[in-house]
This record gives sequence, structure tokens and C-alpha cells, in this order.
Amino acid sequence: MTIMRHILPRATAFVVLALAGIMPVDAEQATKTIFAGEALLIPGKAPAKDVLIKITGNKITNIAADQEKPQTSNLIDLSCCFVMPGLIDVQTHLESEPGLPSRATRMTEWTDADFTLHAMLNARNTLNAGFTTIRDMGHHGQSVFAVHDAIEKGRIMGPRMQVAGEVIRPVGGELRSWLRPEIEPLFQPTAVCNGPYDCKRAVRAEAARGATTIKVETKQDLSAGTPSQFDLAELVAIREAAHELGLKVTASAFSTPSINLPLQAGFDGVVHGTYVDDETLRFLSLNDAYYIPTLLAARVVKEMAENPNMPVSDSWRRENLDIYNGMIDSFKRALRARVKIAFGTDAGWRPHGGNAEQMVQMVELGMPPADVIKAATLNAAAAMGWDGKVGALRPDHFADIIATKASPLENMHSVMSPVFVMKDGQIVRQETSP
Repeated sequence: MTIMRHILPRATAFVVLALAGIMPVDAEQATKTIFAGEALLIPGKAPAKDVLIKITGNKITNIAADQEKPQTSNLIDLSCCFVMPGLIDVQTHLESEPGLPSRATRMTEWTDADFTLHAMLNARNTLNAGFTTIRDMGHHGQSVFAVHDAIEKGRIMGPRMQVAGEVIRPVGGELRSWLRPEIEPLFQPTAVCNGPYDCKRAVRAEAARGATTIKVETKQDLSAGTPSQFDLAELVAIREAAHELGLKVTASAFSTPSINLPLQAGFDGVVHGTYVDDETLRFLSLNDAYYIPTLLAARVVKEMAENPNMPVSDSWRRENLDIYNGMIDSFKRALRARVKIAFGTDAGWRPHGGNAEQMVQMVELGMPPADVIKAATLNAAAAMGWDGKVGALRPDHFADIIATKASPLENMHSVMSPVFVMKDGQIVRQETSP
């Protein structure tokens, strides 16, 4: 990655931030201590009572349960609250949000500065909602790279991030229904590939642009039976190239063949996964891969299909209701099979910051609250390859911590309104009193 990469859009973003007066201060290096009335230290295990969490700089340095509340000046008193690791969403799109112009309009008329401003504001809203880590899984141009870099350098507020850059796809792939064929090559052709060697090149090109995870579009359309738009040799080449670079690789898949073929090729996970079958569940288990159902996006699609005021055809309504029902059925099959599920919402269908709505939805669909929290912490961290850094409250993990008034193990709605958010040892939000 060169020093001069994309200076102009990044500089534009920083000027906007400075004018808006929202540039954060650097995280303090002094030691802080949190006293939690109840704390879920390791998701999937029982919470502990009266927990002292010592933080130095941006890391947790010590944890002790069954303690007396100390009388110290630097104490963060969360005796009122349920404390847990910061939440993680592994499928977001910071450039997208409800109410924007059409994708075709944005891709032909918006500038990188437009995209960067939206991504920056959406990142801040996501962090304020308690999601301290995310993956951005596909974006236009350089905007999200700029936001990622600015967050890493402490220049703006936002979650720690992995970014996929452009989605790997074949000629005539993801954009074919939005743009005329002669226009498509103008939009990041480095991500478009055909054949195993060219697909390895595409992965390397996205990594050179700054991608820290790889996303591959394997679905041809939204139906249940259409084949993968990449063949097995191409998918194996993509996986090899990504893993050689130390990057996780995830397939965006709806149809059963487009789900199963990348899993057969050794991908680390599939997102959406609308129409799974027994082979899907077998591959997920054998490969230790993650299933990432975007249930919240499916809910939005259902609401649109059932809205009589939407100017769409009856066939569109039927197709999208099929997508919703297919994903719900697939999620329930995955629960019964006990495959690994990581939390991802496709944020952008709902306003950013509303990600936790899907945690409530998962409970409503039969997933135990403890498993939902684990999906949005430990499992999500492992799906990113960051399970040694985030997703639990342990010494040497980043001090990414949230608190809710009620235990989400008893009332999952509480995660939708955290009263305390800390990222990297820095308090982002605090609405608590002992």
C-alpha cells in the first residue's frame, strides 16, 4: 500500500470531519478500572458478579470477580449494569442506507467525497450503538478504505474494521442488472475476473488496494436453483490467493449451488445463505466454516414485498417473499444442525446503528439468547480471524466493552439501547449512574 494512495478523497473526508467538530481525542494511556455489577466475560459461559476490569491504554490487563467496589477516583461505576464485550457485525455496507438515490445514480453521479461522508457518519452511528467491530463487505471506490484508515489513526470515531473493497465477480456478474455492459468495466475492473489465474490476480489486486478480507459474489441471481457464477477451479484459486495473503474469504450466495460450491472450495464462510440443504450443513461442519444469515435484510425485503404502496410487480413480490421464507427456513435448519453461526445484518437495509434488531429477531426465531450473543461476539470474531483480539473480555484483548441496563440473557431488547460503550479503552458513550 503506497503512502500517496488516494490522498484527495481522504483529505476531503478529514476536512469535513474537522469542520463538523467531531474529531475525537486520542485514547488516554492512563489506567482505568470498571466495576460491573454483572459481566459476561466469555460469551457462552455464565456471567460473573461484582467484576473489576482493569484497563491500561487500549487493552484489558486484569479481571477479577466477586470483588468489593473500590473507592478510587478513576473508577467507572457500572454496578447498575450488565457488562459484556463490544458487539460485532461481519456483514455491513457503510456506503448504503435507506432513502438514498438508486445505485445506478450513485455510481454514475456521486463522488468519492459523497460516499466517504456517508460511510463516516454510518460508522459513527454503528459504534454508538455498541458495535465496536465490523466488516464492510463491498464498497465503491476508496471511501471505506479512507474511513478505515482514519479510524485506525484515531482521526475519526468508528468501529475497528475489516474492509473487502470491491466484490470479486466475473464479467457480466454482480452489476449486470444495474449498468449497461459497456459501462461496467469503468467500475473497478480489477475485481472482475475469469479463470483461475485471473481470479488470483483479482484477489491480489484488491489486497493491494487495501482490502483486509475478501468477498466473492457466487450467486447469479436471487432464485433457489441457479448455478454458481464461478466454477470450482476459480473458487479454489480465489481461496488459495486469499489464504496465502492471510485473508479470510466469504461467498455472497443465495441459491443452493452458489452456497455449496464455495464451501467445497474451502471458503471460510457464506453470507446470506438463503437456500441451504443437507450438503451445505455437511460442508459447514467439515470445513469449520461460518454461516452468516442476513435475517434483518430479509425482514426488510419482506416488508417491502408486503407493502401495497411499493410500485413493483407481483412476480417481484413473490420472489422476495420466497427469499425471506427461504432464509428463515435455512436459519432454523442451521440451528438444528448446530453449525457455527456468525452475526451479520447486511446493515444499510436498515439505518446503521440499528444492527442489534437482528439479535432480537434471532431470539424470536428460536436461537437461545446466550447463543445469539456468542454469534455477535466470539463467533463473529473468529469468522474475521480476530478471536484473539476481540469478542471476549480477557486480558490482552482490546478494551471494547458495552453495558446495558438489563441482562440481554433475559431481555434481548436491552442490546438495542446500550448505556455505555467503550472502544480501545476510550469511552464513546456513557448514560449510566450507579
